[in-house]
Amino acid sequence: MGQENQLQQQVVELQTQVAFQEQAMADLSEALAAQQRDLAAIQREWAAVKAQYVSLREQLPASPPADEKPPHY
Repeated sequence: MGQENQLQQQVVELQTQVAFQEQAMADLSEALAAQQRDLAAIQREWAAVKAQYVSLREQLPASPPADEKPPHY
């Protein structure tokens, strides 16, 4: 009976470890999914900022040539 009790205790310990590992994997999976959502949102925002930058850049007047003298000369 002692060996059977010991085996049963080992099985219980293994089941406990598996349960903890499954919970850890579920937690990590949720954290990864949240990071993926955050990254996608950041990428969308970055694309919008880039598009706005390009638009504003196109609205700027062309810069004068480098060899042109300033108007006060």
